Amino acid sequence: MRILVLTGDSPDLATIKSALRLGEIEILTTEAAAGSSAARASRWRFEGWTLDVVRRQCVGPAGRPVDLTSSEYDLLTAFLRQPGRTLSRNALLRDLRGRSWTYFDRSIDTLVARLRKKIDLDPARPLIRSVRGVGYVFCASVSGAPDGDQ
Repeated sequence: MRILVLTGDSPDLATIKSALRLGEIEILTTEAAAGSSAARASRWRFEGWTLDVVRRQCVGPAGRPVDLTSSEYDLLTAFLRQPGRTLSRNALLRDLRGRSWTYFDRSIDTLVARLRKKIDLDPARPLIRSVRGVGYVFCASVSGAPDGDQ
């Protein structure tokens, strides 16, 4: 394994060790280091919707932007990375908040409800379906996954 240190200052060994210990590092894949990230898709597309990851902007099928909170954006991208797969409340809470889900914790349910109000145009065909006792599944087909996701 090789470690490449890029910084404006000339770092000494103590600075590098400190950065590694504190987690102040950025890991780049060979592909990203080669600058190929610009060639990757920067938009998700699903059911007429477009999510631009560079601008963090969600545009509906009618072409009108929909404002998403940071939490709603993070939840939507979690679903878009794994469409058709049931995601447990615990997994979603751990990914979004960095903590475990408890039985009486309704924060994920509330967040899903808020996101549904913004992106579900047809109540008969919801984009996010509840899986009783487990969590949620994103039901739409997704294309254009950014950063090699999906």
